[in-house]
Amino acid sequence: MSFYILEIGTEEIPASFINPAADYLKNKTAEELGKNRIKFDSIISGGTPRRLYLFINGIEDKQMDLQEQIVGPPANIAYDENGNLTKAGLGFAKSKGLDINSLKKISTEKGEYLAGIKHVEGKETTKILPDLIVKIIKTIPFPKSMKWGTKRFRFARPVHWFLSVFNGKVLPFEIDGIKASNHTYGHRFMGNEKIAISSFNDYKTKLLNAFVIIDFEDRKKIINNTLKTLGNVIVDVELLNTVTNLVEYPYPVMGHFPENFLQLPKEVLITSMKNHQKYFYVVDENGKITNKFVGISNTKPKDDSLIRTGYERVLKARLNDAMFFFENDKKIPLTERVEQLKSVIYQEKLGTSYEKMQRFRKIANYLAKKLNPSVIDTTDRTAYLCKGDLMTEMVYEFPELQGIMGREYALIQGENEIVAKAIFEHYLPRFAGDDLPKTDEGSFVSIADKIDTIVGCFIIGLTPSGNNDPYALRRSAIGIINIILNKNYKLDINELITVTMENYVGKLNFNQSDILNLVKEFIFTRSKQIAHSQYGIRSDIFDAAANNFSDIVVMFKAAKALNEVREKDDFIILSTSFKRISNILKKNNWKSKNYNPNLFKEEAEKQLHSLMIQKEKEIDDCISSENFSKAINALLEFREPVNNFFDNVLVIAKDENIRNNRLALLASLKHIFNKVGDLSYIN
Repeated sequence: MSFYILEIGTEEIPASFINPAADYLKNKTAEELGKNRIKFDSIISGGTPRRLYLFINGIEDKQMDLQEQIVGPPANIAYDENGNLTKAGLGFAKSKGLDINSLKKISTEKGEYLAGIKHVEGKETTKILPDLIVKIIKTIPFPKSMKWGTKRFRFARPVHWFLSVFNGKVLPFEIDGIKASNHTYGHRFMGNEKIAISSFNDYKTKLLNAFVIIDFEDRKKIINNTLKTLGNVIVDVELLNTVTNLVEYPYPVMGHFPENFLQLPKEVLITSMKNHQKYFYVVDENGKITNKFVGISNTKPKDDSLIRTGYERVLKARLNDAMFFFENDKKIPLTERVEQLKSVIYQEKLGTSYEKMQRFRKIANYLAKKLNPSVIDTTDRTAYLCKGDLMTEMVYEFPELQGIMGREYALIQGENEIVAKAIFEHYLPRFAGDDLPKTDEGSFVSIADKIDTIVGCFIIGLTPSGNNDPYALRRSAIGIINIILNKNYKLDINELITVTMENYVGKLNFNQSDILNLVKEFIFTRSKQIAHSQYGIRSDIFDAAANNFSDIVVMFKAAKALNEVREKDDFIILSTSFKRISNILKKNNWKSKNYNPNLFKEEAEKQLHSLMIQKEKEIDDCISSENFSKAINALLEFREPVNNFFDNVLVIAKDENIRNNRLALLASLKHIFNKVGDLSYIN
């Protein structure tokens, strides 16, 4: 059992590239070793800004031997009438390098064929691994890659060296003139000397002595633990992961900025520190942001004052800009900013940002009127003002502050606090797991803005395809669904889409029925995903509910109730009977539900009719009160009467009147079943 170490030494790789690349190295290597019949115990991979590495422990020195059965010509061609091999049989054995003694007849789906066993002896791992490693290195996926100098080889950043050590010795390979050796290099500034490596422990220890901590989790732990000793530092997980991959030897440095910048909204301060400078911010004992921050240096200086001064100077310049934008922006009312939207093209075919605002403003007012008329005025004001901050200098410089600055400027300019809050909330949710709007105003405008985007894009053909979704329509649909579910809004999706389409009638040429169906299907597909991921509801169960209801809240309630009973024997039998009923009606092209009880001949059909009369109103009442569990329990009482009916009643009777009456009885029964959901969808 041996080991192998690979290191790819580079210029600084972007932080977000490192972990995915290391994971690919590990997974692809395991896959390729498996394909090549090379056993191993474990694989470790990782990276720093200047290197990606791989360690394979317990790798076999040789491929596993292979016994391969090779099928040749049909037996009647391979053997003559005396059972001897023909020229075709002998030629097959020679061409494949098979021992004649291993040949035999085998039975296949196509008949008897000649086959032989070929023994393939495994090659030494060192003969296979170099080509395999070169292939893996060349296929590491990066969001962006480059060529440099005269190299044809593409990588995230220029590659300077390869370390390749098998069992303590160099395993040579070469890519575009870069030859592998047993050498690596330490920290660029504190230990950039050439280091010979003979084992993985040697690799870790010598690099640590050269100020390189190779393990991501080790660097992350050092940063996290140090931050805890520096006061109330807010440790943002995303930022922590980023800075961990920006350094090889982390050294936290605390700095300060002038207190007068604290008059800026805290989100401006946080954005400047976190997003632009990768600094952690500090709060006081009451959770209020202070003028302190912590930056993570990649060097450990004798005196950190120089690093601190540099950090402070860069941040101060950024905050000076922010203060200048903030003071300028406050001078111009948001209402004036809204008027400026008339000069901004939202989308060539969909008009200006001002026209988009006017469209979703109408939709938001429709939602307010329908769901909470008491907030119509504040909803209208929110919709009118919510995009105004897009024209501010602050949002131009810090796009991630859209909505936040709208809220702040609205408060400064004396707008209603609810309106100010809703201006920010209308962007929610911005990403998976983000907060949802708390106010009705924010919810209505958020839904309106998002549905207008979806419908408008569908009308002009900008629909998502694969990973291509430039207008984030999937995210918008998921946002709409989650807001509706969270706020328990009783809202017919067909009606919402129709109201949205009305804004485009006469302005764009489209088929309203087609767009309605496409958008509804698009939203229902996202609903199905949410139902499965958040509630564990099977797709077929959700389809059964979605086919019956266009109100998302009701749809989810029905799907949850069906999902709870899906494995019960009574329900499985009942849904099977429902499919039988559907098939009978379909086969006979029957739809009428009008039957005459006086034509009943069998006791079983009389009993079924009696239960239908008894239960239909009860089920209707349950549906009206959205008590779907109770409605399903009422349906389950049909199990025995339905089974009894099929056991004792001939539906397709010779007498046409009797036959038609029984078909109508089944159609009426199917109608009752359909009140809960279309059970024919359920597998």
